[in-house]
Amino acid sequence: MSNFEVILTDADAAPERAAPIPSSGYSQALRIGNFVVTSGYLGTHPDGSGVVKGGFEAEVRRALDNIQAVLLKAGCSMADVIRVNVSLTDVNKFSEMDKIFKDYFKAPYPTRNTIGVKELWGGAQVGFDVWAMVSDK
Repeated sequence: MSNFEVILTDADAAPERAAPIPSSGYSQALRIGNFVVTSGYLGTHPDGSGVVKGGFEAEVRRALDNIQAVLLKAGCSMADVIRVNVSLTDVNKFSEMDKIFKDYFKAPYPTRNTIGVKELWGGAQVGFDVWAMVSDK
């Protein structure tokens, strides 16, 4: 069996350094060597109190902030992301998601797959998971 490092943000950290703590059988992220894979993140509050208010843009930003906090804990950043998987409950919101996405990712952009799904936990509209490579500095 591989020797994975379990990545877990501090629940008491400032919101930009925290992500929802797992409440069931999953890890926030796993790291093996320089490779990091996150779980899926929705636009949920880091304290686990549910999906943020404010609509689609607020959800996208909170979901990406959650990803960013986990990556930071793993020793990398959004610039180290090589793959993004996006789930949308309304694929007609793709261009709105893409505009916000470009606030978090810069060229060269990571590879990406976007799919339409029937529903997400808690009535969320969007979810992300990423693969990243920790840079040797």
